Amino acid sequence: MENEFGITREMILEIVKATSIAMKRLKRYQIDEYSITMSNKNLSELLSKTFEGAAAKIFSKRLGYKIEKEKVDRDPDLTFTKINRPLEVKVTSTDYAWTGGEFSQRAPDYLLVSWGGDFDEFYITLVRIDHDDWQSRMAQRFYGPSFTIRKLFEKDRIEFMGKLEMGIKGRIEMRREKIHIDEKEILIE
Repeated sequence: MENEFGITREMILEIVKATSIAMKRLKRYQIDEYSITMSNKNLSELLSKTFEGAAAKIFSKRLGYKIEKEKVDRDPDLTFTKINRPLEVKVTSTDYAWTGGEFSQRAPDYLLVSWGGDFDEFYITLVRIDHDDWQSRMAQRFYGPSFTIRKLFEKDRIEFMGKLEMGIKGRIEMRREKIHIDEKEILIE
């Protein structure tokens, strides 16, 4: 896959670090402080919006032109204005699939993010996903279609963090990469 966006591993690491710090602060100073119960789905949605905001800011700074973040849900998550290319960001806490919108007509370029640990383990890849690659789950009475790790493994992709490997018995396994954050970066004084 060609990286027409100009995204580098260094940019992704900067985005991930900013996202991780923000999520750790949210957890420590809001969620834990007030005993708020949140599912991984809720946390993934928060992480996704945080990641998108950090990405728009950092990509704009590093690439030297404006990367627009969605203003409303129907907008692409990120738009690279100089090359007029949208990029969707999909976030999951699982290591086996991402969920999309059943009737979405989104752009085919995706930055797929899988997170784990204490918001400090990530798998991130850039991949082109065609509409037919999404597996509908309407028959199981579940609205969002799924894009599985098996399908991803078969695709041409650029891995920025972590990797996919063929495991025993042909099972595809995701290896997230752990990042290290200094405790002082999390503290709010």
